[in-house]
Amino acid sequence: MEVTLRRLLRQRLSTEVVIMMVAILVVTLAVGFVVVQRDLNRQLNQQYEYRSLAVAQALASQPGLQQAVLAGDPGGVGPHGVVQSMAVAAARDTGARFVVVTNAAGIRYSHPNTALIGKPVWFPDSELKSSESFRTGEPWTGVQHGSLGMEAVGKAPIFSRGQLIGEVSVGFLNATVAGQAARALPELAIYFLVALALGVLAALGLSRRLKRQTFGLELREIAALLQEREAMLHGIREGVLGYDKNEQIVLANDLARHLLHLPPEFVGRPLRQVLPPGRLADVVTGEVEGSDLLVLHGDRVLVANRMPICHERRHLGWVVTFQDRTESEALKRQLDDAIGLTETLRAQSHEFANRLHTLVGLVELGRYDEAIQFVTDVSGARADLTERLQAAIHDTKLVALILGKVSLADERDVQLRVTDDSHVGGPVSGVSEVLTVMGNLVDNAIDAAAQAPGPRWVELTIVAAEHDLLIRVRDSGRGVPDDMREAIFMYGVTTKSSATGARRGLGLALVRQVVEGRGGMISVGHDGGAVFTAVLPKCVGVDPGAEAEAGTTRTAEAGASPGKADVSP
Repeated sequence: MEVTLRRLLRQRLSTEVVIMMVAILVVTLAVGFVVVQRDLNRQLNQQYEYRSLAVAQALASQPGLQQAVLAGDPGGVGPHGVVQSMAVAAARDTGARFVVVTNAAGIRYSHPNTALIGKPVWFPDSELKSSESFRTGEPWTGVQHGSLGMEAVGKAPIFSRGQLIGEVSVGFLNATVAGQAARALPELAIYFLVALALGVLAALGLSRRLKRQTFGLELREIAALLQEREAMLHGIREGVLGYDKNEQIVLANDLARHLLHLPPEFVGRPLRQVLPPGRLADVVTGEVEGSDLLVLHGDRVLVANRMPICHERRHLGWVVTFQDRTESEALKRQLDDAIGLTETLRAQSHEFANRLHTLVGLVELGRYDEAIQFVTDVSGARADLTERLQAAIHDTKLVALILGKVSLADERDVQLRVTDDSHVGGPVSGVSEVLTVMGNLVDNAIDAAAQAPGPRWVELTIVAAEHDLLIRVRDSGRGVPDDMREAIFMYGVTTKSSATGARRGLGLALVRQVVEGRGGMISVGHDGGAVFTAVLPKCVGVDPGAEAEAGTTRTAEAGASPGKADVSP
C-alpha cells in the first residue's frame, strides 16, 4: 500500500496531465449532465403545462360543454353525464392524466375518480383549492400537488355570453414528464460519453506533445534545470547569448546585455533588430564562421564563439559566448609597443655603435681631421633632418614619432622619407589618435617594404589643410590585391605574428575605427606599392576640450599604440 501511494505521488508529468484532464472532464460532464437533465425536465414541464392549457382552452370553447355546464349537466352529474363523457374523450384523445370540469360554484362535473364527481374542489379529501384564476377568469399554468400527485396543470375558464360559468382543468402527472425525460437521457448520455472519449484522446495527445516539448523532463527536473541555468548564466564571467532557429533571442545573461548593449525588452526580438549591422551581427548569425573570432564593439575587444544547440538530433538554435579581452589585449599590445620601442632604441644604439667604432678607428689611425669631419657630417645629417621636420611640422610628438620610425626603418634597411610638401602649421588636437593612425600605417609600410625584392622605401606625407589633417603613406612593397582592399580593414585579417602572443589583425581595424569615429575617411590604393590615405577632420587648431565635449572617439587609446602596427597587407 505504501509503495502504491509513493508511485501515485510520483506520477510522471504526462500521467498527471492526463489524470487531471480526465478528472476535469468527468466532473464537468457530470455537472453538465445534471444541469441538462434539470433543464430538460423544466422544459418538458413547461411543454406539458402549455399542452394542458391548450387542451383546456379547446374543451372550454366547445359550445356543447358550455351548454351542459350552464344547464347543470342535464345528463346527470355522475359517471354517465355529458360533461364526464366529453372529459373522458378529451383525456383519451390527448393522453392527459385528468380532465376536470367544474361549474361556477366549484362543483366537479367530471373527474378520473368518479367518486369525486359532484363534490367541490375544496372537498376535504382533496388538497386542491380554488385558484386565483378561477376567481378572475384568467388562464393559469403551473405544477401543483393534486389529488393524483404532482401534476403539470393548465386551467381555462368557461364563459357563456361573457359570464364565467365554470373552469376546465387539464393535467399531466409528473411521472409522465419524468418518463419522457428518462427516455431522452440515454441518447444524451451517449453524447456525453463520446465527448468524454474525445476529451481523453485529446488529453493523451496533449500529454505526448507536452512530453516531446519538455524532452521527457518532470516538473521537479524542469525547476532544477531553471535554477541551475540561472545560477550558471549569471555566475560565469562570459557573456552568453542564445537564440532559436528563427534567429529570435531567447536568453542573455547580464554580462552579454552589458557588452552588447541590449535593450531591456530583448527576449523574442530578432537578432538583426537588436544588434548593429557589421561584423558583430555577422559573427553572431554565423555569416562569419570560425572559432575565437575577434569583434570590436564600441571600445571593447570581444572574442566570440558560436555553437549549435542540439538535443536528440533536433537542432534547437545557437548559443554565442563572448569573452571580454579588452584589458588583456591592451596589455599585450602595450608589451608589443614596449618591444617595438626597444627595437627602435636597439636600432639607434646599433647605429650609434657603428659610428662610434668608425670614429674610434679613425682616431687610432691618427686621422684626426677625417674623424672630425665624420662627426660633423653625421651630426649635421641628423640635425638637418630634425630641423627640417620641426620647420615643417609644428607638433613635437609627431616629429618625435617620425624620427623614431626613421631609425627603425634604417635598422631594417628601409629608407623612410618625408615628402617636401608635408606641413602642419600648429599643434594637433587628439594627438594620441593621430599618432595611432600614422604609427600603424608607417609600421605596415616598413614591414611591406622590408619584404620587397627591389628598392626598399617608405614615403610619408602629412599635410594640414585648414582644420583637417591628411596622412598618406606609400611603400615599395607588393601592394594590396584588389579583392583585399576592403578585407584588410576587417578585424583579424593579418599576415604577421606577435612576439608576445597578442592577437593580430587589430591595427588597420583600429585605424579605420579611429578615422571614422572622427568623421573622416581612409582608403587604400596602388602606385607601385600600397598607398594608404587617411583624412582626419578637425585635428589642427581645434580646442581639445571642445572636441571631447563633442564626443570624439577615444577607442584607440585603450587598445592600440602609435608605435606598433597590427596588420600588414
